[in-house]
Amino acid sequence: MIKIELLIPVIFLSIAYLVTQLSSHQVLNAEDIKFNGYYFISSTFSILFLIYLKQKHQNLNIEKVVNSFLVFMIINSICVIIGYFFEIDFFESYFRGNRFGYSGMLLYHHEIGYVFFIAIMLAYYKLTKKITLFNLLSFSSIFLSSFLFGTKKTVFFSLFFVAFLFVKHLSNYKSVISISSIALVLGLFFRNTLLNIYNAYHEMFYSIYLKDGFWSSFLSHRNNLLIEKYIPYFIDEKGFKSLFFGFPLFNNHRSELEFFDLFLFFGIFGLVAYYFYFKLLLKNKSKTSFFLVLCLLFGSLFSGNLLASANVMTLLILTIYYINQNPKTYEGY
Repeated sequence: MIKIELLIPVIFLSIAYLVTQLSSHQVLNAEDIKFNGYYFISSTFSILFLIYLKQKHQNLNIEKVVNSFLVFMIINSICVIIGYFFEIDFFESYFRGNRFGYSGMLLYHHEIGYVFFIAIMLAYYKLTKKITLFNLLSFSSIFLSSFLFGTKKTVFFSLFFVAFLFVKHLSNYKSVISISSIALVLGLFFRNTLLNIYNAYHEMFYSIYLKDGFWSSFLSHRNNLLIEKYIPYFIDEKGFKSLFFGFPLFNNHRSELEFFDLFLFFGIFGLVAYYFYFKLLLKNKSKTSFFLVLCLLFGSLFSGNLLASANVMTLLILTIYYINQNPKTYEGY
């Protein structure tokens, strides 16, 4: 028997979706209906997956799944590094616009930052759990390749992770000195490569800053979508039904900023649904789990494609379950 608390997020999202789509069918064309349906299914998939895990957690063993994912990330990191040094177009993050970045076999550039951060936290957890060649290789390859992805999201998540390491090991000055020394030596050894990467990032975003200002550079022009499409549509169509259950013409007016889009599609019902969802996901979980989720949510404030990404959210759920399989991790991580 499934507990009602597990079903609340799905019920709320389903009500919001059905009310909006059925009451607005006159203004929706085939493309709108198709996109809205896709967004709804993508948003609810991870919640249904979480319900499944909650029901089957006694028989859950995801060690092989985690190791397979990390093997893929190692191979992908190698592809990223090869793509950068040999300028292989196939491994580029962006196929148009001449933007810097190499993502290897990760096809969706809007998911790269999230996948990286989940992967690096997972690899770090396994490394602290047991130092092996595989764990060391997965951690180092994922972290080093992240600076070649070419997305601001990945850079910020890298900084979050470095801050996490610093705070976690602050009381152990030997660890801080050791990590800092290794980073300094590697930085000096690869200084030319690091300078080239820095110049590529600087040139790309500074040119946008000079032309369109700080916020356009920082948000990759999402602020323009917010001002030009989102806000006028919100003002014109706001009403009780839209505020509580969402707005119908989502695809034409979304801002690609996560929580603005969540509210636009599901309304207040969506915000409440995801409150219960994350409350359920993080119940009795470790500090690392909270840090991981909070960083992802914070990062999504300035971008999007998190909550409706079945790939990222499923990976997040599996990672949290893996980290918390051992009760001792509640205290240490």
